[in-house]
Amino acid sequence: MSTLIPSLFSPTRCVLLIMDDGVGLFVSSRRGISFVDAYHWRESGFEEKLADAMERSGATSVVILNDAVEQHYRKEKVPALSYFDKANIIQRRLNVTFPNFSMRAATVLMAGTKALRESSLGDKETVKGDLYLFAAVPSTDVFARIMKAIAHVDLQIVGYGLLPVESTPMVDALVKKIAQKRGGSGGARWSILISQHRGGGLRQIVVRNSELALTRVTPVVEPDPDSPGAWSADVSQELQATLSYLSRFGYSPEDGLDIIVVGDPTYTEPLEAMIFAPCNYSVLTLREAASYVGVNVPKNEDGHYSDILHAGWVARKLALSLPLASREIDSVKRPRQVALGIMLLCSLGVAGVAGVAVDEAMKLYRATVNIDVAQQQKKKIDMIYAEELQRKERMGIDIPLIKGALQISRDISSVAVDPLVVLEAVARELQDIRLDGFEFTSVGGEPAETLKSGEVLSQRNTQVKLLLSFAGSIKPKEGNEEIDKLVVRLNERLDEIGYKAEVTKVLQDLTFKGVVDSDVGITANRRSAQDRYDAEITVKRVKVNG
Repeated sequence: MSTLIPSLFSPTRCVLLIMDDGVGLFVSSRRGISFVDAYHWRESGFEEKLADAMERSGATSVVILNDAVEQHYRKEKVPALSYFDKANIIQRRLNVTFPNFSMRAATVLMAGTKALRESSLGDKETVKGDLYLFAAVPSTDVFARIMKAIAHVDLQIVGYGLLPVESTPMVDALVKKIAQKRGGSGGARWSILISQHRGGGLRQIVVRNSELALTRVTPVVEPDPDSPGAWSADVSQELQATLSYLSRFGYSPEDGLDIIVVGDPTYTEPLEAMIFAPCNYSVLTLREAASYVGVNVPKNEDGHYSDILHAGWVARKLALSLPLASREIDSVKRPRQVALGIMLLCSLGVAGVAGVAVDEAMKLYRATVNIDVAQQQKKKIDMIYAEELQRKERMGIDIPLIKGALQISRDISSVAVDPLVVLEAVARELQDIRLDGFEFTSVGGEPAETLKSGEVLSQRNTQVKLLLSFAGSIKPKEGNEEIDKLVVRLNERLDEIGYKAEVTKVLQDLTFKGVVDSDVGITANRRSAQDRYDAEITVKRVKVNG
């Protein structure tokens, strides 16, 4: 609903009425709806003129209304769907129904309808679902030019709707108002609204039980005061064609029919004698129809064209009944919605800063008072505690001794180390290497590495020294490689329990030191046979688990 916020603060809104040969611009404000101008598609500087007119109107939002001939509708029954699947399934049904149109929309007409469906066994079963109205229009170059003009002005886009769909509630409102004037209840199931539009021909909207049943826009002769009957004759033929269509939709004279014609009485009154279908016939001037539905039209707008009535009705809507989606609209609408949201957040933020400052000041004052009260309470608690200690001492109970013993117990428990866990890992990875012995030490206490939360845990400098030996006949280089592989295997296991292994003594230091120190001849052979190479690996604790 963010696109509707500007209209709440400033009710001035532009209405672009798309016709077959151009677009009409209307401006709705507190004073009512007014017609600005009509712009032909082939007019030079079309986009610039339209954008300039919208800029000068002072409007903050724009709604696009399609009154052209090419509009496609279909009613579809959709089985009952879950909330999460409904949007995707409806969109797929739309794509199948109107595969050649990129601008589509659907709205539910009747929820919970029941339909008969033949099962796989040939039996008929009742299926519960919803009745939807699917609609689509082509995305033309003309529409792209309109969006180009809108892109040059700073207006929020309310939406893009179809005039027959958006004006269907207006037809119901006119029928009810006319029935009240006649003193009846208006029990007819069918209603037809006939009106002449600028450049759009004759628009007929057929409503059945408050739902759009049929709509037609057809060219008729222009009204001529010298021969008013010519216009009425054309309209009667078009109305007769519409009534023949209705029989395919289930219309019968017993259902009742209301026919409302809006226009100049000079042309509309002769029409009554040319209609032979049983109906409740009503003729309204533009100003009468506007007053019935709460639309205020200027005094100079009392002619024969009624497109201003539809524009005024739609301009007062907070949201369209069936908004059509398109890439062109989204490319302009979404960035402006984001910008509007940021602007509203900033304005709310400025207003909220003062409230936050006052709230923080009150919290600070309450905290100061609470600190004073807490300090007084602590003094009383300390006095009670001191008195209780003296009383316990008189009874022979040494409270400080008990506290110290408990603290020592907690310290020992927190640094206790289980050497079996380390030795188990060593035993599993020794393979063919000989372990002569090990030394286990757990001394001192060092501060551990600082954790993310800022806490520092106590850590023991714990280590296990592994004493290894190799036969003197082995080459030192190969022995050192075996030691390195053992360390790698150990670290894969020890890392999980917080320990790390490293070589502290190799078989022989093979790094070059600039001198040669080796035995040769008989001495070397005797050493290889009798002596052993010693190595050491130290396993240290590097972190405290838990």
